[in-house]
Amino acid sequence: MAANDLSNVGTQDYIVSIDLGTSEIKICSAILFDDENIQIIGYGKCKTTGMNADGIVSMDKLKENISTAYNMAQNAVTRSQDERSIPQINNPRVFVSIPGRFITFRNNSGSCDLKKNPITEEDIIRANSVAKSLKIKDYELITAIPNYYQVDSSERVEDPLELSGGQLKSFLNLVYAESSFLENIKRALCCIETEYDPEFIFSGQAAAYAVASDTEKNLGVCVLDIGKSTTDITIFDKGHCVYVGSCPYGADKITQNIAVTYNLSEREAEKIKCELGFAVSNSIISGKEIRIENRAAQIKSINQGELAESIEAGYNQLILKVLTKLNEVNDSADISLGAGFVICGGAAETKCLQECVAKIFNNNGLGGYARKIRIHQVDKRMINGLTDAISPYSGSASLGLIKFSDILESHKKNRNYKGIIKVFHKIADWCGNNM
Repeated sequence: MAANDLSNVGTQDYIVSIDLGTSEIKICSAILFDDENIQIIGYGKCKTTGMNADGIVSMDKLKENISTAYNMAQNAVTRSQDERSIPQINNPRVFVSIPGRFITFRNNSGSCDLKKNPITEEDIIRANSVAKSLKIKDYELITAIPNYYQVDSSERVEDPLELSGGQLKSFLNLVYAESSFLENIKRALCCIETEYDPEFIFSGQAAAYAVASDTEKNLGVCVLDIGKSTTDITIFDKGHCVYVGSCPYGADKITQNIAVTYNLSEREAEKIKCELGFAVSNSIISGKEIRIENRAAQIKSINQGELAESIEAGYNQLILKVLTKLNEVNDSADISLGAGFVICGGAAETKCLQECVAKIFNNNGLGGYARKIRIHQVDKRMINGLTDAISPYSGSASLGLIKFSDILESHKKNRNYKGIIKVFHKIADWCGNNM
């Protein structure tokens, strides 16, 4: 299907991504074309009042938040499409991000003996089913991504179909979400009418698939999605996702420190952090005074260099917590981060953040990574339509959900295509033997 041609859009091509942030809920309606081109046809957002970092605080408010954002997106869809297109995109596939606070993961393997050769689709399904059979109390499996396979002594096989061997082993990356949280989110999605069941993805993993390049994934990369209340961590090595997790420290901690230090409301502190803040002090701002009005209607003078030092101290705490997590990961797995770190999320917009993180790495004996830090911005050349609605920094999760849907669908299509080819081969063999 050619990009921007909606005449042959199928229901599997129409995606609604719901980014459940603790600050904002963002809903993006998009058409995903076969050439991986994404056309944004609707977008809506709403301040989150029904959920915070600890979970859902009000089901009614969360339903209202989702409904408000969804109606905004749907109104944009209606305005951007003609009447002939609307019926074809009224049954979306819905992909919902799950915050890191509510997920856990396992890398698990499953094997099966091969009764006959070559390896069939059924053999792959059997091996994957064994790997997916791992249960975690109070959690539900939401995604199972095959990393690689092993056929006898042949390790890291990308696709074992049609190979010969005695045993097939699959290695899967499994992500689970808290069952109760998942059920509550399903109920909160009542405003969205669709025949498809909603699909859930860890928000940090969705963003990581959108921001990390294939080269970075192959070399090994750690993606940090810095949000309001958490920092999501996703690690790729040798092209595969090997770790997902989260640490309970986000950009709001930095905002709170500024608010307390200068007797500001959090809204005022957030505003000066975003507009006037730097993650490191430098000679240009070190002596510069900025004047602001605080919540008591008092005019305050703040040294911009001291403000930068406060922001830098906050990021120092954040990165040290991330490094503690990474040390735990490295103790249990031999992971190479040849491509270093990619940082995304709303906090990635902070001025001089790359310099700040490099400084923290150098101060902690990780100078080799100080030169391998990339701040990610959404490449809007890859999307069409309502591109201005997507933030260059915090829009990664929304686009990641759409891209992740394509990864899942491509995996299904790839398997189905190979299955069809196999059927054709069987028909050809039968014809050759019987004609």
